[in-house]
Amino acid sequence: MFNQKELELLSEKYNMEKSEILMIALNRYGVMNDTQEHRIRLTLRFNGLQNDYFFAINVNTMVSPFTLVDDILYFDGRQVARVVEREQDTCVLSYFRRNKTELTINSNRRNNCKGCKFCSAYTLKPENDNDLMTEEKVIAHMKNVMAEKGMKDLSQVLRVTVCTGCFRDENALVEHLIMLKNALGKLGFNKRIRYIGSQLRSEEALQKIKDNIEHFSLSLTLECFERRDEMMKRVKASLDLEKIKSILSKAKEMGFSSNFLYILGLDRLDTFKKNYAELKPCINRFPVVQVMQNYSSDQEDLRCEEGKNIEYYIEARKYLEDLFKDTEMRPRAWENYRCLFYETFADEVCTSMKK
Repeated sequence: MFNQKELELLSEKYNMEKSEILMIALNRYGVMNDTQEHRIRLTLRFNGLQNDYFFAINVNTMVSPFTLVDDILYFDGRQVARVVEREQDTCVLSYFRRNKTELTINSNRRNNCKGCKFCSAYTLKPENDNDLMTEEKVIAHMKNVMAEKGMKDLSQVLRVTVCTGCFRDENALVEHLIMLKNALGKLGFNKRIRYIGSQLRSEEALQKIKDNIEHFSLSLTLECFERRDEMMKRVKASLDLEKIKSILSKAKEMGFSSNFLYILGLDRLDTFKKNYAELKPCINRFPVVQVMQNYSSDQEDLRCEEGKNIEYYIEARKYLEDLFKDTEMRPRAWENYRCLFYETFADEVCTSMKK
């Protein structure tokens, strides 16, 4: 089990702050806590740091060196952080990040999306039985949200991310994105629309988006390179590496923001390195690298053997620093709740994790 002695050795070996290693490890191991919940959302202040960081972590799904008692987080018996804020872990229709400038919309009931072994979005308790599949529903929902948040309109929102369950087909997805852009425009939003998913694939669909959405970002849910047929539902696994490279390259060529989401812990480290090097020329934004979490105890069996050791994640982090240091692409800590980078990227200060 990862412990204080190993933390000190890794900190010295990799020249990393202990708090940075602890935050990565918290994502990997989750916490032990006297509760019936299997997942909690916390804003934490780690010892010695000025920034607060948001975590969505698993509880009691494996033996962890972290224990949460009341509002204090312990590692190997020592206090390392305190809770600033708690939230219930639900699948909500929408939520803000980064001081209400980033809006995420789960418009097609993300908890209805099923089939990938490493995911648990469908196990989250839905906020309600509604969706945001029509312009009327979008406007009504957002008006309620704006009233609750004290916002007169959506003019301060810089990006709306659509992170949602599967659509009937690619065309239905494109029509939905255009509908959202138009509906939100009636509330003062005129910035960037971002889609997280794997259904946007054809050049025709990308062109239709280009014709109708001035500022667009594609974040392809790649997830893993190995065992794709085993890990993911069939429609998602059908994207091979060459097709992934083609889609991302075409999006980049069209002037879109282009990157991908990846779950670190499923693939061997050499596979991770080889494929990241191949994908680097296809993107213009830093990939969203998410530390694999165990939503249930049996998911530890999905993790590759190397991925069971905390050093694997530090090695991956160091590789990404070397791979992207000659580019302008950098991780944005606030957009990833289970990331590898918090305070620093190599010798640079990270964009702060603002919820």
